[in-house]
Amino acid sequence: MGHEGQERRRTALVEELRRAAGKPLSIRELMQRARIHPGERTDVKRALRDLTREGVLLRDGKRFSLPGARPAAAPAAALAPVGERRGMRRAGRGNEVVGTLKKHRDGYGFVARIDRKGDDVFVPPGEAAQALDGDLVRVEIVPARGGRTAGRLVEVIERRRRLLIGTYHARGARSFVVPADEELGEAVPVPETAAAQDGDVVKVALEPGTARLQGAVVEAIGRPGEPRVEVLKVAYAKGFADVFPEPVRAEAEATPDRVRPEDRQGRRDLTALPLVTIDGEDARDFDDAVHVERLEGRKGLYRLVVAIADVAHYVRPGAALDAEAGRRGTSVYFPMQVLPMLPERLSNGICSLNPDVDRLCMVADLVVDEHGETRSAEVYEGVMRSAARCTYTEVANVVAGQSVPGRDRFRERFLLMAELQEKLTAMRGRRGALDFDLPEAKIVLGEGGEVVAIEKRPRNRAHRIVEEFMLAANEAVARWFGSRELPTIYRIHDVPDEEKLQAFLDLAESHGFEVPEVPGPRALNALLGRFQGHAQQRALNQLLLRAMMQAVYATENIGHYGLAAQHYLHFTSPIRRYPDLVVHRLLKEEWARRQGQPVREPSPAALAEMAAVSSERERAAMEAERDIAAFYAALFMKDKVGERYEGVISAVVEFGLFVELKRWFVEGLVRLEDLGGAPELDTELHALVDRTTGRAFRVGDEVTVDVVSASPIRRRIELKLVEEAKAIGKPAAKGRRRREAEPVLAEAGPEEADARGARAPRRGKPAPASAPPAAGRRQRSGEGHREHGVKQGPRARTGGGREQQGERRGRGGEGRGRGGEGRGRGGGEGRGRGGEARGRRGEGRGRGGEARGRGGEARGRGPSERAGGAPGKVGSRRGPPGRKGGAGKGAAKPSKGAKGRGGGRRRRGR
Repeated sequence: MGHEGQERRRTALVEELRRAAGKPLSIRELMQRARIHPGERTDVKRALRDLTREGVLLRDGKRFSLPGARPAAAPAAALAPVGERRGMRRAGRGNEVVGTLKKHRDGYGFVARIDRKGDDVFVPPGEAAQALDGDLVRVEIVPARGGRTAGRLVEVIERRRRLLIGTYHARGARSFVVPADEELGEAVPVPETAAAQDGDVVKVALEPGTARLQGAVVEAIGRPGEPRVEVLKVAYAKGFADVFPEPVRAEAEATPDRVRPEDRQGRRDLTALPLVTIDGEDARDFDDAVHVERLEGRKGLYRLVVAIADVAHYVRPGAALDAEAGRRGTSVYFPMQVLPMLPERLSNGICSLNPDVDRLCMVADLVVDEHGETRSAEVYEGVMRSAARCTYTEVANVVAGQSVPGRDRFRERFLLMAELQEKLTAMRGRRGALDFDLPEAKIVLGEGGEVVAIEKRPRNRAHRIVEEFMLAANEAVARWFGSRELPTIYRIHDVPDEEKLQAFLDLAESHGFEVPEVPGPRALNALLGRFQGHAQQRALNQLLLRAMMQAVYATENIGHYGLAAQHYLHFTSPIRRYPDLVVHRLLKEEWARRQGQPVREPSPAALAEMAAVSSERERAAMEAERDIAAFYAALFMKDKVGERYEGVISAVVEFGLFVELKRWFVEGLVRLEDLGGAPELDTELHALVDRTTGRAFRVGDEVTVDVVSASPIRRRIELKLVEEAKAIGKPAAKGRRRREAEPVLAEAGPEEADARGARAPRRGKPAPASAPPAAGRRQRSGEGHREHGVKQGPRARTGGGREQQGERRGRGGEGRGRGGEGRGRGGGEGRGRGGEARGRRGEGRGRGGEARGRGGEARGRGPSERAGGAPGKVGSRRGPPGRKGGAGKGAAKPSKGAKGRGGGRRRRGR
């Protein structure tokens, strides 16, 4: 029924656009013309999104048309009637602004001035469509309607990206490419080419300096739906690429392939120290090596040496290599391939700590006591030689007492590592660090690239060893900067969202758990410990994870709540994370300054910009990994349509419920209309409840489902329930509900805990990140897996957590999650979520910025950095963003309101 209805809508929408004879129509106009009920607005938006993605329609801002039928639009129509259109003289260069264009999903944008003087300039959809998000542009400030001003695009000074990927179409004498990136909106005109056929997915080289997007086809890469094609479509849409520009390649080729005598000057020689790397079986870039020894004559003390690849020695500020690394911000890991931050000559060559060759390194040399506390730490430059390239499996087996050829000689070392790891873990637990440790999905591919299985990624003792050592090094370096009051890029994690934390505590209490009066990190850890073995353990863990804020990069240190750390930053992965590379540079600059050498340090504003861009790039990478994981999940389930599986309800939303299959680590959507009756979302019970019958679908319930459809291109799996819901007895009293809250989806979460908490009828606010230990303060979200996923080199990863596996959708408002105009909560300026503003207590606090969701950490080494993001299963958690029509209560207007902390923030690691 649902599929037939959607096909009906698609057909009706296309037919109305044909009748419009080239006139672009808005959603409202289309619905009126097609006589579609207002209650179907969400389904219409989804149909239009899919038709645009498939190349059937073109989008310009909030209007749609058929390819080849759209008449040429007058530029800057949104600015009329003003300026030259009414005879007004151009203001001239004195009224022009140069800055970076930040585009909104609805088509408009803002130009952030590079001189940071004055407010950002609003750019209407018609003008913003001529440039890409992130382009450096020149705009002229002109009068607009209502006495306001707006920006007219004068020039694209520098393109953020040089290539894009889209679907090629030839319509008579006109050829164009519909970009895979929906945010680009309209088609890009290209010359006709023999290199591609109609419907091929192609690469397009964009012409620099032109105001309107245009370019030429470089190559055809395949047909829609092919795995390699879908990977590149997603990667390019998120601003990543599988090739490096020529200047970058030239610099990489000129980089030496061995350590030269002059490179060793001023460095400590660690080549005799038996440092080893510990990574996954398929890793190729090794950016950290470790060594542990007991300090003789100093009872209970250990020496922990963490050596990190010295990328900063080879990638210098101002070089093309550095500019490209900063643009990418991070490496991106897909099941079939890796898109590295640096060319392979560096990432897998001279920078990688390969065994039995000399390599330059940055070293954190720590003395740790029997309580897991760092007594002293020294940071310096060194030269090392890895004694062995070990895998997690090998180290875990040796620690477990098994014999492993070639690794038994390290047995005593590995056992000492495990001993120190236990002490570090215990110390973090006492400090109040949260330690989510939920499984992550692993996509297993066959020799031909087909999906063989989707299963839970194994984690063993060696993962924990490496995580703890990386956390200790990162924290020690952060304290080094903090104690000297030197500028750097910190990794910060704010206190949990009060409202979401309240929702979690209410649900835990409804299941009979005692909840803490003051929900500080220690008390939350205690509560997590009491969940062990409970039927709702996973759902409850996920909800707590969703209450956590997202960890980001910043120059102002506020501490790291999830890790219970007052100082924390990223130092240990410079091959694949740009902030780590910047931290290394800042260390070198300080050492050079002490020796009286001239240094060129970045300004505070430049450092803050690096932090903001790195946070955005991390979010983009996480979203790309999530989208590709969803593609592979749908591809895997495509030949299983019609099969029946047992599953567990993993999330409930207003338009249906998500079910995680027990046999495979994937989830799909059961649509609301397929449930029958009149179920409504109860945000307090976290259930869909039919209040006339008492039927309820609750997170954690076991169900049986049939696979109805699986669309790899749409990255969507749809299921149908084949068993009745449970009755909940007396429906929940509506009067008991708190203020209206958005549906809280169950989210993946990593944290095992042990401790105890106290119960109380009232909960206080979460303990602030700066509170003393006695207040239950210290924080941690577990960086990694504890920084989520430990460092997973070029291996298959699903990226963010389930919540990101399907964005967030909401109630009331055209959307929530990645879109949605926003719902006023308590009336206020709005909290941006997914770039949209959402009013809440008048604060305007951003959450997640343009990167929706809080999903899994993905790349880190170390515990789940976010108490804010979890790995989680692969799935197609996508759906209509809300169902109540309209822009929702308190809809945010297209103005700068979503700026500040609301209009564009995000996350990826600890």
